[in-house]
Amino acid sequence: MVAMMKDPVISERFDLEDIRKIRTYNAVRYEHMTPAEIVADTKVGAAELLEIMKKRKCMKA
Repeated sequence: MVAMMKDPVISERFDLEDIRKIRTYNAVRYEHMTPAEIVADTKVGAAELLEIMKKRKCMKA
């Protein structure tokens, strides 16, 4: 049985409890993945975050 978890709800403060929520969420997601699948998933997420950061930087300029 695969455990399904809802996306973690992150507070505006982004404190230690939020980091714990994210780590728990990722641990459940990665439980049945191979290391290569985890790395690929992380790279996709990082690429999305970089795009968001680039857009914000352009908006500030």
